[in-house]
Amino acid sequence: MKTGIEFFDENIIKEGFPDGSLILIAGEPGTGKTIFTSTIVYNGLEKFGEKGMYISLSETKEDFYSEMKRLGMDFEKYEKSGLFRFVDLVTVTPEAIDKEIELIMKEILSFQPKRIVIDSISALTQLLGVERTRIFLHTTLSRFIKSFNAVAFLIAEKPLGKESIGYGVEEFVVDGVIMLKYISLGEVRRRVMEIPKMRKRSIEKSQYEYVITDRGIEFLAIPDLIRDEEDAPEEKVSTGIKELDAILDGGVYRGSITLIVGMTGTGKTTFGLHFAIANALQGRKAIYISFEEPVGQLKRAAKRYGMPIDEVLDKTLKMFSWVPEAKSPVYTFFKIREIIDEYEPEVLIIDSLTSLREHMNEIELEKMLRYLGLAIKQHKIATYITLNAETDFETVPFTKASTLSDNILGLKYVVKNDIIERRLAVIKARGSNHSRKIHKYEITDKGVRIYE
Repeated sequence: MKTGIEFFDENIIKEGFPDGSLILIAGEPGTGKTIFTSTIVYNGLEKFGEKGMYISLSETKEDFYSEMKRLGMDFEKYEKSGLFRFVDLVTVTPEAIDKEIELIMKEILSFQPKRIVIDSISALTQLLGVERTRIFLHTTLSRFIKSFNAVAFLIAEKPLGKESIGYGVEEFVVDGVIMLKYISLGEVRRRVMEIPKMRKRSIEKSQYEYVITDRGIEFLAIPDLIRDEEDAPEEKVSTGIKELDAILDGGVYRGSITLIVGMTGTGKTTFGLHFAIANALQGRKAIYISFEEPVGQLKRAAKRYGMPIDEVLDKTLKMFSWVPEAKSPVYTFFKIREIIDEYEPEVLIIDSLTSLREHMNEIELEKMLRYLGLAIKQHKIATYITLNAETDFETVPFTKASTLSDNILGLKYVVKNDIIERRLAVIKARGSNHSRKIHKYEITDKGVRIYE
């Protein structure tokens, strides 16, 4: 049985779940157990025309249908067509548990679904006890499932901070165990899937990272991020600043990453606005993603510098702003990649890397940047990334970002005759006959102006 989740089927359990098996899906609250199993059932209905049944001891049909519709899954439609059945056992009592078990078996036998979810087996176990749970799973349910080659997914709640699952009997009588986990990384948490047990199947990796979005469960699809073996583009894209284009020997290459490094107030965002708006005015699709300033503030800044942002905003220029706190690096990568996939930009600005560094584990951030860099190269997007840091034009902090970058622009202050002036230098520019000079620049009411 395939799940219908592309990455899972192609990279995790390639042969599919064995027919007639019981699969335990265990995890702490909020790890996505219900979403994962519901997606498997819904994909069975939608992609394979296979009957599905959801037996719930935790939420009503109305609540389930409402939540799933929010994620794009319309179970009610398939219930009306006779392919799906929801069994509501939310109000079951210890006194009535035997009758409810009998009802479950009758429903399974009469409907004969190919995909079954019991949400949750933990609630059922509390009512049955250890021995009766073992008999129910090993003898009764397993026999029914195997008789018509179905697969049953049993959701189990794993208490926060504990390694055990329920009474400890559940994982020993099932054919497979999938663990959904939180891993803390400072202020944020990663979600990872582990598969410690799967009979008749080999699992290549110990962990698979995933996120929960408005499209459901999404895995970090690293195999899609292969290096592009095609020739690098020869086309250059304007920086939006005439003098900077000259300094960079005609601008920056399509598919190149430019890191702009400088302290607060050196104008990194202004350089980014020039880049985005000038290219949008030329008809190129441009995306500006800000982790520091809201879109309204960016619009005001652009207008203050006389940039005609209203001519392109929401046309060839799209702007996004969100705070990266409490989000994992993979979630941020997914969100950026989702924007890239939807809008197919030729120009991208990420402002700034500093905000991500403040709220992300350094190793995870480096991994995210590597994936993002490969995606940028794959789509041949000319990209600006800003970094709030001091540079002396000889060294650049955060070496991973500088290694991944094709170009590095350094911005800094100097004090001359008791006056603070700004200086710019091209620290690195792959494949360009760029200027080796240090240039003076100002931020005027027309934006950035660069001098010899």
